Order: sequence, then structure tokens, then C-alpha cells
Amino acid sequence: MAMDEYLWMVILGFIIAFILAFSVGANDVANSFGTAVGSGVVTLRQACILASIFETTGSVLLGAKVGETIRKGIIDVNLYNETVETLMAGEVSAMVVLYELFNNCF
Repeated sequence: MAMDEYLWMVILGFIIAFILAFSVGANDVANSFGTAVGSGVVTLRQACILASIFETTGSVLLGAKVGETIRKGIIDVNLYNETVETLMAGEVSAMVVLYELFNNCF
């Protein structure tokens, strides 16, 4: 099967991953900088700038290790060599966890 017909899954997966990463990052940054901002050590603007720098740096430097762990330690991707579309559909459906977005917002 041509991969062009599954391009929508890649695009949808990217959009969902971006939204979830943004919401989880926004939720977790409060744990890291809440005390520093509350005590007045850093301003809210400084905390946002620092969080942007360090969270981006962490994802760039350690993201490959996380992907490697998932690829080698959690699932056997070789099972899906013949049916790549099944793996893609599974990954997209696993990302559609709207309750996680809801929990992070409220």
C-alpha cells in the first residue's frame, strides 16, 4: 500500500503530539518554577524563558534515548514490518488521550 494514503495519520499524530506536549509541559513547569516565582526569586517572565530553554534542551538531548527505550525495551517494532499502517494507527490512537489534556487544564 502506498504511504500517501496514510499521510493524514502522520499529520494528525503531529498535531495531537504537539498539543499534548504543550499541555503536559505547561502543567509540569509549575512544579519546577512555582516556588521560585512565588517567593519572588524570579519573575514569571524569567521562569517562562528558563522553562522554554531547559525543556527544549532536555527534549533535544534526551528525546532520542526515550525513543530508543520505546523501540527496544517496550515494543518489538519488527512485528509491524509488514503492516506499518497498523503501527501508525496504534500510535495515533494511543496519543488521543484527551482526558490527559483535560486533567492538565483543570
